Amino acid sequence: MTSPRVCLGENLTSTLDGKLQLQPWSVPRCPVDVIQGSSGDGKIDNIAALPGKLLVEKKASWVNDAPINQQMMIRVIRPSRKWLTSNPNAIQFRDRWTHAINEEPALPIVTSIYNSQMGSAADVGTNSVAEPNPGRQWVWWGANTVDEWIEELEPGAELKLWYRCYVWTPPPWSNNANKNSPQHYAYAVGVRLQIWAYPTQGKLVTG
Repeated sequence: MTSPRVCLGENLTSTLDGKLQLQPWSVPRCPVDVIQGSSGDGKIDNIAALPGKLLVEKKASWVNDAPINQQMMIRVIRPSRKWLTSNPNAIQFRDRWTHAINEEPALPIVTSIYNSQMGSAADVGTNSVAEPNPGRQWVWWGANTVDEWIEELEPGAELKLWYRCYVWTPPPWSNNANKNSPQHYAYAVGVRLQIWAYPTQGKLVTG
């Protein structure tokens, strides 16, 4: 008597004693989870030209180890950020990430294209001789997460990710801010990057 032969999809396998099992790639996976801190947090001065001062930069990549395509998702987790600006100046963060398959991603510059921006300006006016009135603004921005679904990744193909975050001070810049007692600080803290791989329906079967 011979054992029956059963066809299995690529998301399934079986043990030597005939028990059916799922393949590792048949469920959502997070094969890449990296954290990068900011290298330039703290006191800042006039940064009037874009892209600004680079605070955070991180690259990550993953090769599809499954025999079938994987639906890919990029997750960007920003920690809480804070800044202090003095009347009448402004502070703004901008970030951007790019990706490519089997080649280097485009340089993520934030001059005209970016994924997010956050910032503020203090404006409490001037006195009778056009000097900025004393004023400072403290801002705390909570942590947040952004997911970007991208194309499927073929077996053996490599997904590459490149992230950058900048800070700048949109003009005009007042050298006598806060009535000649300027205080300007920016803290991006860092970023957490994840690459997620989701299962797809196989097109072949094995006997």
